[in-house]
Amino acid sequence: MRTGVLTQSRQFSDAGTPSRVDKPNIKDIPQSKVPINLAMPASGHSFIKYSPEFIAQGFNKDDIYVHPGFVTADEHDLLVKNCEKKLKRLASTYEMGHFDKRIQNYRECSVSAWLPNKRSVAGQVAQAIGKNADPDPIDLPDRAPSGKSAGWTTVGKYDGQIRHILERVWSLFPDDLAWLPPHILDLHQDGHILPHVDNPDYSGHVVGGLSLLGHAVSTFKHVDDPRVRVDVMLAPRSLYFMANQVRYRFTHEITVDPGQRIWQGELVPRARRISLMFRDAKEPEKGWKSLAG
Repeated sequence: MRTGVLTQSRQFSDAGTPSRVDKPNIKDIPQSKVPINLAMPASGHSFIKYSPEFIAQGFNKDDIYVHPGFVTADEHDLLVKNCEKKLKRLASTYEMGHFDKRIQNYRECSVSAWLPNKRSVAGQVAQAIGKNADPDPIDLPDRAPSGKSAGWTTVGKYDGQIRHILERVWSLFPDDLAWLPPHILDLHQDGHILPHVDNPDYSGHVVGGLSLLGHAVSTFKHVDDPRVRVDVMLAPRSLYFMANQVRYRFTHEITVDPGQRIWQGELVPRARRISLMFRDAKEPEKGWKSLAG
């Protein structure tokens, strides 16, 4: 397929000082009301490397989930095509630095049209007050070749197919999670994600994504002891998630440093990659019902 990979050399200005690393207290890590137990397929284990210190200190391997080949090659190409359409319209140029200095040489956008109402914050609020979520165009067929959309102008030609693909992701989790709109993060081949820890004050239980286009190695290091480390191969078509201590007590990064891009003795070439990301929303202390108008 034509992936539209950008191979030309590009110059970017300094994006500023390195990202600040916060160390949240363990008690601050959000805990789900319903246990989140993702059963990683056996094929996923070869995509994760745990340091001896990670094993010796008893950290939970289940805090990282990798499912290779979660989408088919055709589904991958469909997602890439439609992600690039959204990016062209909503984020046409690469940014040299993120507002919080965590990402360099990237572009991003969110796609609310790919999130079913029943999976959203509004859906959880409706359920909490005993109502049904608003009728959702997700359940309509794809737009006909004629360009008509059965009355829903917000439904794109392939949005129905994409929603059905993404539903396989959301169905892995308890129904009481409220999801934010899927987020497209396009990292240029010269781009990188600096070491950072997610802030539990603004985050839910899990974060993950579908890996599209190029391969990348994501590195996780404990904030107090970088020897406690996990490396994850993010291959095209794979689904990954992180939660609990690995998300909130480990820095995570995707670097241009060749020393951290070695996998099975081979250097992983720098390449453009797209991550279609999924995050659940943090539930208010007083519950979803408190958001009802």
